[in-house]
Amino acid sequence: MSRFAVHSAIPPRTGADTPVTTTASKTPRATDAEIRQWVEDNRDAFAAYDAMVDRLGVFGDDERFS
Repeated sequence: MSRFAVHSAIPPRTGADTPVTTTASKTPRATDAEIRQWVEDNRDAFAAYDAMVDRLGVFGDDERFS
């Protein structure tokens, strides 16, 4: 058995594969009401994250990258 046998389980590409651009254009989008609800549902998490960043800072705060 080949040590690369796991790759045999992956089907080969065919010409019938759907292009990414086609798939992306058919992606359902959230409505404005759904977005507002998501923000409201996650408001506590945003506040907790902001408090953590205020307390601990973020990666690279003490470094200059110029």
